[in-house]
Amino acid sequence: MPSIPTLRAGLIAGLTGAGLLVAPQVAMAAPVLGPLVVPVGGTATITDPAANYPSTVAVQLSVAACPVKIALATTTGPWIPPVTAKTSTSVSFTVPTGPVAGANGAVKAYNACVYDTAAGNSVLQGSTTLYVGAPVTAGPASGPSGGGNQITVTAKADTPVFSGLTSVAAAFTAGACGATFGTANPANLVPATVTKQSGTAVGLTVPSGVVATGGGAPTPYTICLYDGAGATGALLTATPYGANVASVTPPAGSYLTSNAVSVSSPMPFLTGVPSPGALLVAGGSCPATYGTSGGNPAPIAITGSALRRIGANKLLLNIPPLTLTNNQPTPYQVCIYANAGTGALIASSTYTAALTATPTAVTPSAGPMSGGNTITVLGTDFPTEPGRITATLGGVPLTNIQPINDRAFTAQAPAHPVEDDVTLIVTTPMGTRTLVGAYSYLNMIRVSPNTAPSTAGNVDVMLQGSRFLSLPFGTGGTAARIYLVNGVYNGADVGDGSGARANGPVAECVDVLPLNDEELVCTLQLGRRLNAAGTGYFDPSTYTNNLDNDIVATAGSRLVTSNTGRFSRNDTGLPAWSPTSMIPPGVTVTAVLSPTRALLSKAATMSGAGLTLNIGGQPLRQLGNVVVTTTGSTTVSLNSGSFTKADIGRVFGNTTGIPNGTSILSIGAGGNTATISVPATASSTFTVNGVTATDGSSMITSSAFVGNDPPATAGVNTLGIPVGTMVIPSTGTATLSANAVGGGQGSLTLTRMVNGMLYAGAPVPDGSYHLTVVSNGANDAALSDPNYFQTDVTSNSTFTVAPF
Repeated sequence: MPSIPTLRAGLIAGLTGAGLLVAPQVAMAAPVLGPLVVPVGGTATITDPAANYPSTVAVQLSVAACPVKIALATTTGPWIPPVTAKTSTSVSFTVPTGPVAGANGAVKAYNACVYDTAAGNSVLQGSTTLYVGAPVTAGPASGPSGGGNQITVTAKADTPVFSGLTSVAAAFTAGACGATFGTANPANLVPATVTKQSGTAVGLTVPSGVVATGGGAPTPYTICLYDGAGATGALLTATPYGANVASVTPPAGSYLTSNAVSVSSPMPFLTGVPSPGALLVAGGSCPATYGTSGGNPAPIAITGSALRRIGANKLLLNIPPLTLTNNQPTPYQVCIYANAGTGALIASSTYTAALTATPTAVTPSAGPMSGGNTITVLGTDFPTEPGRITATLGGVPLTNIQPINDRAFTAQAPAHPVEDDVTLIVTTPMGTRTLVGAYSYLNMIRVSPNTAPSTAGNVDVMLQGSRFLSLPFGTGGTAARIYLVNGVYNGADVGDGSGARANGPVAECVDVLPLNDEELVCTLQLGRRLNAAGTGYFDPSTYTNNLDNDIVATAGSRLVTSNTGRFSRNDTGLPAWSPTSMIPPGVTVTAVLSPTRALLSKAATMSGAGLTLNIGGQPLRQLGNVVVTTTGSTTVSLNSGSFTKADIGRVFGNTTGIPNGTSILSIGAGGNTATISVPATASSTFTVNGVTATDGSSMITSSAFVGNDPPATAGVNTLGIPVGTMVIPSTGTATLSANAVGGGQGSLTLTRMVNGMLYAGAPVPDGSYHLTVVSNGANDAALSDPNYFQTDVTSNSTFTVAPF
């Protein structure tokens, strides 16, 4: 494969081995062809400053060497393309159908031969190499002297030149591209790393040897790209690149606003230039001398305070708002002159006016302070090439930025202390934009499982979060706690003397066991809700709420209203009645919607205002003299009758041996026994010593009998008293319900009949709550503890109490 010619200032040929393509008897200077790579149907121009082409010329394309005389054209070659323009030193033509590119648009070499057809003898005038393939572009197409900048070489989507390749090699050359990567060429400057980004793009760093040699225009180089870095790697394609004497920083900015840039160089290009001039030129190259006339559009002058010479190596410019071409990023040449009169061009570089990427939102808008979660940044005009976007969130860089399209990219949020409304700063080659209040870092937890019925009793819950090992979890005082809260926890004391919190917990997750700093397990108790102070369980057996002359009701509606806002969350689940028959029997409060509104389990039977509604204070079931208890046991039994499924969750009150507020957790087989939430404090079975019984008598004696003791039943004994006999005490004696048989003296075991009272249960009502970790569970801790914190309410902290 012949070497590829280099397009450069003055169109000086840099063809390696081109003479081998010319017939031996013809000797002439090699012309130059441009552009470097031409597609089928594209226009190519052969330029030879030393030529004097006749008025009529013909061009022949061939895979073989150029013959002395023009050959007959065929469909398989050679081909005679149409000439579209001609001067004495140049010939332009359209590449016809016939010559083909390589795979995926890679270049393929053809010989372009120019003949004199006017004299009729078709004398060969000159030849060069034509590369047919998919043109690629370097972005940016020029850069600072000394390299070090990143560029991307891009092909069109329909010609993925780099598709299917495991690696791509590149070389910058001031000469000609070799046919293979291993072609000997001391002018080649090889980048350290070439990264294949996709089938249509590769990224690379310009080598340090790519330097400007002086003068105002960029020094031309060619980027040669090969299939792999081995010696035999074939030439894929090529594109021009220029090394500027000076560089513009930043190299791009919004076309809508003025932007300050610096024009600097490692060379003292402003030495002896006390008052330089500057022009911006769109759609062309810099004029050789300063001038604002000519061109379309005309050059834009930068004058006055918008141009400031800092030293021999640097100039500051204020770029004015600019115009885009077809609403696309538009390159402008920044042209620096010896003066603003007739000064010569001393340096130039490129500045791109563009639609600067503008972030408009981050989704999700909040996340954990540990970071690592994926966020999506929404906005406009984002670059889609990898590596062209950088960003910070709250001053910390985003990682793993992945463009989706020009309206969105994804990234991983960095770790950051808890803070609301941090700022996002997005930077692209086109400039920097800021989005204030873009994202909040939360002290988050994740709950699993996140739902259970209140009848489930104790539920073990796993929490994932942070800083767990540093928290002093406990059961009181200033210990850290885990609360189930309806909304956002607020531990402030309401100040009414009751100890109630502004929005306290409805339940607590206890027996906390941290597994590590990010995980713990605790046991959530749903069968009992906490009181308003959060210091203990709510006891429905001692609670009443009498709303005298305060209720507005409508017949047929379950909604009732309190004129003075006297409904309480403690009313939920409790029985309600009215002395005015406003509601039917057996009504309970289903839900308290607000201090002024509540829902009943049944609709009101009458309408009116100023009605009375009494809540709580009445037992739902009375177990008369049948409850049997044992000190320290959580099992109770009935001497007669049975517990029912409806009793689960109900609460004992005014029952000897069972603390007020103790709830029934489950019912045993047959309903004779029940499991209670706290152990009994007294036994209903006891022993009376020194008892004397007489055969056939219903009277027994003992100094241990007390007149006000309740009746009891006799257990197994040696006194001749039948088991189960009712014993009714009086002072010193007791009356039996059945006569003794045989009689005797000794001890008698009795089981006292306890009168049980069951009130409405007080489980956590069905609904959606949030588990919240607080570093200090005391009232007003947020005000008194400078190190206080609590986890935030998020979708991950939700815990739902539901029937199933």
